[in-house]
Amino acid sequence: MYICFMISVVKVFNTIRDLCNEDQRGFVTPEVFNSFAEVAQESVFNTMKDEYLGTVRLRRSNADLGGVDSRGSDYKEMFSEYLAEAKIVSDTATSDYDRSFFSKPSDLDKIVSIDRDDSTSSDNDYGYGSPCEIVYDPEKLSSISRSNLSAPTSQYPVALIGKKIEVLPDDVSKINVRYYRRPTSRTVGGEVDTFSKPRYVIKATNSGTGLTLFDTVNSRHFDLPLEYYDELILELAGMMGVRLRDGVITAYSVQQQAQA
Repeated sequence: MYICFMISVVKVFNTIRDLCNEDQRGFVTPEVFNSFAEVAQESVFNTMKDEYLGTVRLRRSNADLGGVDSRGSDYKEMFSEYLAEAKIVSDTATSDYDRSFFSKPSDLDKIVSIDRDDSTSSDNDYGYGSPCEIVYDPEKLSSISRSNLSAPTSQYPVALIGKKIEVLPDDVSKINVRYYRRPTSRTVGGEVDTFSKPRYVIKATNSGTGLTLFDTVNSRHFDLPLEYYDELILELAGMMGVRLRDGVITAYSVQQQAQA
């Protein structure tokens, strides 16, 4: 199944502008639109995750069709676009404790796996070593550490996930983290820009006609599957209706969501 992974910020902006600016007073400016774009994208992404969990429940109850008709497989393929990998160097030098701490990736949503990195290079080459057991409960880590059988070793390290990632034993200086990232934005060529959020940027405005020229280089598109275009429009429409206190716009969003 082919999934187009980019929603045009131009198309979304024009749709929202036409929906909200029926009286041509210019209520929806690029600045207002951009202030809601990231929040709307996050909301749609959370909807995608909820729908995926629904397919998991269907599979467990043997209600999923399976094979090429499996909706669960479609969602797995969809979320594979959000799989990312990062090599992280220990923050121990800046820590008050003699322990191995690692900062989480800035776009982290959910960790898949953590391996100690045994490479000797400082570049982006990944040197896979022993996989870490991942725990989220400090008490469980404490129990593991006290055990003569399961205490962390270089071959069997343990990673505690908290505000940061702590890895035991403390001789681990580099790790490789595979994770699902949060949506960020896409360039005009479709490449992921992990440091930017969706934005509509105007390059120039004609003072006489008021017509604007879209900036293709500095604008960023939505990092969502194209099939979620309608959901994104409805989410933004609802947000704009609240911002503009326009009951018609808000009602339109609620009505369309009820019919979906």
